[in-house]
Amino acid sequence: MLMPARTESFAPSAGLIASLATTTWLDATSTGATLCCLLLVPQPPRTFHETPAVIEQRMRAVGEALHLGPATAPPPDIGPRLRLFTPAEVALRFDGTPYRKRIPAGRPWTLLLSQGTPVALVLGLDPLSPSATPAEIDAYLDHATLRQRLLFGHTRTE
Repeated sequence: MLMPARTESFAPSAGLIASLATTTWLDATSTGATLCCLLLVPQPPRTFHETPAVIEQRMRAVGEALHLGPATAPPPDIGPRLRLFTPAEVALRFDGTPYRKRIPAGRPWTLLLSQGTPVALVLGLDPLSPSATPAEIDAYLDHATLRQRLLFGHTRTE
């Protein structure tokens, strides 16, 4: 039996948004321009109901709410989604919900953001501890890239 396609849009809940772990860093493009980078990942499961399949499904839905694209295509421009909240914190807007993710970021990152520097938004489908070290984050990104477990988009300030 054929089921109708899902037509309602996914609106991330406040709990899901709050549970996302984030990391920010500065990088350079192939032309040498500075690029702000933002990684969103799920945290490791806290209950037996949070299976890898459930976590992936949630993260893919978050990716859809942000209009992110796969690593196999050029990252889409997902429009302005970031708002400076304090000199060291930004808020990320998701479609379909009034909730925003507050993201701590260093002052150099927020200063560049306020000057119009673009942001590469990377969403990982697999869990990563919020206390991961830079080396663990690099390893996560390398592994997830090889396995095509990342979604991408470009954004900027609202």
